[in-house]
Amino acid sequence: MSATAAELKQVDDLKSPKGLPLLGNLLQVDIRKFHLHLEQWCDELGPIFKIQMGSREIVCVADAELINEMLRDRPDTYRRRRSFETIISEMGFNGVFSSEGEDWRRQRKQVALALNSAHLRQFTPKLLETTDRLRRRWDVAADAGTNVDLCRDLMRYTVDITTQLAFGINVNTLETDGPVIQQQLDKVFPMLGRRINAPFPYWRYFRLRRDRELDEALANIRETVEGFIADCRQRMSDQPELFEAPTNFLEAIIAAQATEEGAEFTDDDIYANVLTLLLAGEDTTANTIAWAAKYFIDFPEFLDRARAEVDGVIAPATAVTDYAQLSQLPFIEAFANETMRLKPIAPLNGLETNEGVELLGYYLPPNTPVIALTRHVAVDPTNFGEPERFNPERWLNPGEIEGCPHNPQAFLPFGTGPRFCPGRNLALAEIKIVLAMLVRNFDLSLTDPDQSVDEKLSFTMLPDNLVVNFSPRGDTA
Repeated sequence: MSATAAELKQVDDLKSPKGLPLLGNLLQVDIRKFHLHLEQWCDELGPIFKIQMGSREIVCVADAELINEMLRDRPDTYRRRRSFETIISEMGFNGVFSSEGEDWRRQRKQVALALNSAHLRQFTPKLLETTDRLRRRWDVAADAGTNVDLCRDLMRYTVDITTQLAFGINVNTLETDGPVIQQQLDKVFPMLGRRINAPFPYWRYFRLRRDRELDEALANIRETVEGFIADCRQRMSDQPELFEAPTNFLEAIIAAQATEEGAEFTDDDIYANVLTLLLAGEDTTANTIAWAAKYFIDFPEFLDRARAEVDGVIAPATAVTDYAQLSQLPFIEAFANETMRLKPIAPLNGLETNEGVELLGYYLPPNTPVIALTRHVAVDPTNFGEPERFNPERWLNPGEIEGCPHNPQAFLPFGTGPRFCPGRNLALAEIKIVLAMLVRNFDLSLTDPDQSVDEKLSFTMLPDNLVVNFSPRGDTA
């Protein structure tokens, strides 16, 4: 340890919530509400503290400037938790999201190219077609007066989108039961979240029923995806022009692999990144749209304002008809941003130090686990005025409201720095297109207004108990 490090306070000096001998805070945590526990402890203990989960000590940080610095310093000074990469590797898909160091650098460029704005614009007609299927599904529910599990419907939508983007295959789970792969994908994220937060890696020694079901699901997914890859390679062999103008993510990745720069991109990399796209595209965007729909129910005045904007841009159509229209919906975008500020799908970001670092006057040695409380900084009054209030206006006139701070560094739904989410543009397009379609065509209400809609952490943060009823839009459209 250097002299400078020796002069700093140590991890042992950090405040921590009172726990039990040996177990620490382990029994105080409901893993489905882990983020809420940490945010409460942060309010009590300050912007840096530690928790003990069995034998593990984890440092928790809630400082916007510091979190931005940590995220920018990846993958050199900080990395994702080593346990995360290990668990993902055990499950067989260590792609750009979970890989580190040179392995990450090797994959990142090719994945970013496959998700660039040019490919997204080419994909827009399919995106709009799938959105119209979602509208028709909700039309049927409105006519029948049936209850709708909103997250489930939106996950069908995002699976349809990402499967077409990934493979160019129209699985159409919105109008059919869909292929087996969709049912298998549903089993991966919950088990990933469970294993990441488990105090002991029991699955390496014995398999519970849910672990055996996960093994079967992953085997089926791999067989299906490898079949898609083989079909795609054959199609590109038959149509060489696809190497110059790929029409989906898989074609773009295979085309990149054929270049000198992409030659090190292996078949396992292709599988891992295609599966990562499918998983990331299913839960994350669906949950954000679901939270936004809940806010439309809670704030009818914002629903009216959104409708006026959407009507002025797309009427008499029932939905967005052109990608360029998305830039003409500033209130819808502000509404989405405010939703992601208060209900981010990732309220926490787990990291680990690669080397000794100083954080707020404390020395953290190499391999120290760190959790960045990204949602907590977004509801800190020093970063946003009236932070608990849902107010999309703050995004339309940032910094213009007297005494109302607006710190964009504290808004991190897609991360920042080198590992900024490469799927951001696709996610924002989906969110704005669906919200515009929703407000243009429907009224919605909670099926049971007395049933609370709670935050539930299951790798991503989703709304629990969000069951709604659709009805045709009541005002003049």
